Amino acid sequence: MTEEAQIQPPSPFKNLTGAAIAATLATGLYSFTNMVAHKLATSPLQTTNTLANRLATLVRTLLLAIGTGATMIFAVIAVGLVLLTFKQIFTSLFSKAQ
Repeated sequence: MTEEAQIQPPSPFKNLTGAAIAATLATGLYSFTNMVAHKLATSPLQTTNTLANRLATLVRTLLLAIGTGATMIFAVIAVGLVLLTFKQIFTSLFSKAQ
C-alpha cells in the first residue's frame, strides 16, 4: 500500500458527460420548483391564525429557496464543466503547437 494512485485530469468526454447530467438535473429541478411555486401561488392559506400564517409562509419560502438553490448549484456545475472542457481543449491545442 505504499504506491500512490496516479491522479489524471478528467477527459473532455467525461467533463461533457458530467455537464449533461448536471444540466438535466438542473432542468428537472427548475421544472419542479416552477410547478411548486405555481401550486403555492394559486392555493391561498385557509386559516385566520396569525402564527399559522407565518409558519405557512416560512415553509413556502423555504421550499422555494431550497429548490431554487439546488437548481442554481447544478446549473453552475454544468457551466463550470463546459468551461473546463474548453480550457482543456485549448490547452492541448496550443501546447502541441509550441
